[in-house]
Amino acid sequence: MASQTGVPKNLLATIAITSVLLGLIALAIGGESPAIAVWSVAAAIILAVAFHFLLPGGAFFTFVFSNCVGIYACLYVFLYEANFSRAPSAFLQAGFVLPLAGFTLGVIVRRSAIRRVVRERHTRIDTELIDALLWIAPLLAVCVASFVFPFEQFDQTEQGWALVFSMSLIGLVAVLASRDIAVFLIDTGILFEDFSDNAKRLIKPAFAFFTWYSLLVIVFACLYTIIDRYSALSQFTIGGETRDITFAEALYVSVVTLSTVGYGDIVPHTPAVRMLVAAEIFVGILLILFGVQAVLAAASKNRDESRPR
Repeated sequence: MASQTGVPKNLLATIAITSVLLGLIALAIGGESPAIAVWSVAAAIILAVAFHFLLPGGAFFTFVFSNCVGIYACLYVFLYEANFSRAPSAFLQAGFVLPLAGFTLGVIVRRSAIRRVVRERHTRIDTELIDALLWIAPLLAVCVASFVFPFEQFDQTEQGWALVFSMSLIGLVAVLASRDIAVFLIDTGILFEDFSDNAKRLIKPAFAFFTWYSLLVIVFACLYTIIDRYSALSQFTIGGETRDITFAEALYVSVVTLSTVGYGDIVPHTPAVRMLVAAEIFVGILLILFGVQAVLAAASKNRDESRPR
């Protein structure tokens, strides 16, 4: 289905999701690496549109690919900050683009073969996993070599060329392995679509579990606040200081207690409130046990109802 502008709606949704996902990563790495942040968003959006028309995987393939671009951007920032920190910005940007350009070139050249593989069989992600991941070995070899070789002794320009050379090797691997990588991502996209469909069926039981969870959080938070407010002594040590607890802090204590996390920044120090905290931990464990069982039971029921009779 197309929008009034003639652009498929699922493509618009894909671009929106891609922009949000990569935008978060860009905000995270943009302080120290603004150029890479901009390039990661721009490259993912451009390639998402291109692959939407080049490959048969649809929106879920594009989403999986965008996530991989985000992972790649994070790893690239780690790589160049560790070994090529003095490389000029132009080299950093070129190095980032090279593997993506290599993969795109390989997909364009081999798109007919990729489409043929997808048409000829259903998802076989298990049987093709080894073939799909063989290309990781040379990538790891390049990365390990970059850590072993003393690039920190190079000047800025030399580091830049060393980075471009390393990423060119990775780009060459992406070209050669483009078919296996694309098929693997398409298979992953199909499984991701199935996972999303199953998740939709679990919204109601998951919301019921959340309702019980939030109810218990609020009830215990109220009890903590009431006991502390009407007691002669403060019941909690907060940040090393014994004082009255606020309701917001009580909500926080209740959440981390019910989930059995217990960070230790707010600590009960009287017997009464310790017993109450122990009771909430016990109730939290029961809630998780019965809640997970209820969600799984609902999932099994939905699966049985969806089977053809």
